[in-house]
Amino acid sequence: MRVKNVCKKLGALALAAAMIAGTWAVSAQPVEAAAKANYHVKKVSYSKDYKLDDGTTYFTVKGKFPQITDNSATAEKINEALVKEQEKLISGWETDSVTYKDEYTSMMEEAEKEGYDLQWTYSDAIACKVTANNDKYFSTVLTGYLFTGGAHGMPYRISMTFDAKTGEQLTAAGLFGISKAKLNRKVKNLYLAKCDKEGEDAGFYFYPGDDVRATLQKNLKALDFNNAFYVKNNGKAVFYADPYAVAPYAAGFVEVSTAIK
Repeated sequence: MRVKNVCKKLGALALAAAMIAGTWAVSAQPVEAAAKANYHVKKVSYSKDYKLDDGTTYFTVKGKFPQITDNSATAEKINEALVKEQEKLISGWETDSVTYKDEYTSMMEEAEKEGYDLQWTYSDAIACKVTANNDKYFSTVLTGYLFTGGAHGMPYRISMTFDAKTGEQLTAAGLFGISKAKLNRKVKNLYLAKCDKEGEDAGFYFYPGDDVRATLQKNLKALDFNNAFYVKNNGKAVFYADPYAVAPYAAGFVEVSTAIK
């Protein structure tokens, strides 16, 4: 595959998607209006409705993915990683659709017995944002929202950062040139500093009679931030904890940041 043949590549993606009855589309608008962007980027959209034999839609998916259109070996290398992630997500949707079909069919049967109509379907939607596009880094975040019933869905992120000169995908440890263990200590200290500065207003879990900082330390132990980060054009690395990890759902993704040195 060559980026100069991007249309050919997108055609291949469309063919692969067609094999699973999905739909690909390319948007002419840039992912973000960056006046000094290092790479030219377009959105690639994908969508599919999964239906029961009677035509009822039980699972719907849609996503927007960044695609670099520049003609260079480095851009090609980054695109290969981006496309691989897209295909991984689509494959996951295909696998999940089997489980959701069985579950939805059972719920429909139960609803019919109880005399009510199901008013929802399973769904997953992904939006993309390029957070850094300069001569040092290319960084993008895919933010998804998976709904499988209940009061609300579950947001999630997939972030990918690359060396703009080599096309190499970076971990946070690689970005800072330190070990994974040291990186995690560094980030967890940033969260503790946020807690020390903002106290209960930081949004972390707070239980009457408990120490907010101690609770945060306990929750941080199981977290790994080596891939839970993105880079901004201002030269900062932003780390995030998923909803529920260190704070209630309403707090969303709790972030901390530090300058890249």
